[in-house]
Amino acid sequence: MAAHRGDIELYAVGSSVRRAVYGTVRGMDPAAKPGEIIDGRYQVVRLIGRGSMADVFEALDAQTKQGVALKILRGQIARNSEAVERLRREAHVQSLISHRNVAAVYGGGATAKNEPYLVVELLQGMSLRRVVRTKGAIEPQFAASYIWQALQGLAAAHAVGVFHRDLKPANLMLEPSPGPVERVVLIDFGFAAQEGGARLTQTGHVVGSLAYLAPERLDGDPGSAKADLYALGVILYELLAGQRPFVAEDELTLINMQIHDMPDPPSRVAPERTIPASLEAVVMRCLAKSPGDRAEHATAMAKEIEDAMATF
Repeated sequence: MAAHRGDIELYAVGSSVRRAVYGTVRGMDPAAKPGEIIDGRYQVVRLIGRGSMADVFEALDAQTKQGVALKILRGQIARNSEAVERLRREAHVQSLISHRNVAAVYGGGATAKNEPYLVVELLQGMSLRRVVRTKGAIEPQFAASYIWQALQGLAAAHAVGVFHRDLKPANLMLEPSPGPVERVVLIDFGFAAQEGGARLTQTGHVVGSLAYLAPERLDGDPGSAKADLYALGVILYELLAGQRPFVAEDELTLINMQIHDMPDPPSRVAPERTIPASLEAVVMRCLAKSPGDRAEHATAMAKEIEDAMATF
């Protein structure tokens, strides 16, 4: 399991945007220590990640004798009702999905300090964000495979009415695999929504990571399957071109660009790279302003990638 920073919530207030974060890890002690036993069952091995809300630990499950990851809300954040609700939501929606491309949730509870925690699949690989930061653009066949796998997990989520709403490179893990390409695993469903469920955010309260939000999300739509496809389109663009489709000096400019502008094709941004026209067409369709102009669903987008890969 990988923790990450960068979870943001955007509040449209007139012509300004406020950024809210759940907390900071600077100067804060981890929520547990190596050797500590949580709930009489999980022995903490080591800290493996720190996010804005939670610490993530490798632990040994005394009952199953298997390694797991514990995601524990930290300190004062454990008494923040919104943070607790996000963790509860993450546990609930991921428990509805059983798929090799979605991280499994095994259970949860509270520590002796009354800090809520989740027990999740222990992932040993790295996030796609780390790949982007260290390598920049990657070979098209790997980029296509990563997004194709993400779409398989996303299709399973959408099949049970779950929209992720915070897809970004940090939430796609690459796990070692016996095949030629790593296994992609979707993580962190803390901002997820269920189709037909109660509204989870207030009017004008947009959750997610700004650079990956679909235009309709920025316009007030709470989230949909096609907004998730848009986010994967942004990630695919970033993998091919080495940068996101929209780059701006401030958030308001970025929002305006995402709502009104179409980006240059990846091949124009990175002319030194060989980007197959067939795959570029998939990317640009994903980034269409109107949801109706994107693929019909995750499986359809995966088929478009399959067809594109057959040409290179």
